[in-house]
Amino acid sequence: MSATLTLDLEFEVLRLAEREAQARHTTLPEVVAQQLRVMARNWQDSQAGKTPITDALRGAVKLPPGFDTLAVLTEELQKKHGRQG
Repeated sequence: MSATLTLDLEFEVLRLAEREAQARHTTLPEVVAQQLRVMARNWQDSQAGKTPITDALRGAVKLPPGFDTLAVLTEELQKKHGRQG
């Protein structure tokens, strides 16, 4: 299923998008559609708490047994926002 979308763009933005399409050997509508797909996927991942950077770092640091992550997080947030516990 497809739909029609009308865009009002600055001339320079349109020129850059046309160059991008040409460099990819595709059409301007396909470049726009691909960018919208990427943007929507990133937004969904962000809403779900998933991001490529945080996913790549997950498990990278080994914490000592008994490390209280909540206490450390609370302390750092209090420092950042100038509040004392």
